[in-house]
Amino acid sequence: MAHTGKFVIRTYHRIPIRCEAYYMGGDFLGKGTVLNLCRKGFRVLGDHQVVPGMELIVRLSLPDQDVPIEIQRVVVRWVRGLLFGAKVVTMTPDGEERVGAFLSARLRAYCPSS
Repeated sequence: MAHTGKFVIRTYHRIPIRCEAYYMGGDFLGKGTVLNLCRKGFRVLGDHQVVPGMELIVRLSLPDQDVPIEIQRVVVRWVRGLLFGAKVVTMTPDGEERVGAFLSARLRAYCPSS
């Protein structure tokens, strides 16, 4: 997938987070810290260089959850040194449900009802 370089305004918010993730691509395994997360993507500060358009498999360890979430297909959208943004392409329904529940709980904590 080629990066088009077009600027697109996000219609959703990423939630600040700090959790561990492993990312695999081709012949390497990288480890990083996810800095923000939404249903469609996340930002990672990793220990292995990636390039825009690269496809990865990611294992994401959310806080307070014992079992990591495996995301089968992620595409790197942008890179700044070891910091990169990734778009989720393929995730299991269970993974989608767990990420959604985690994000909903975080949003409720940030925006308590009156």
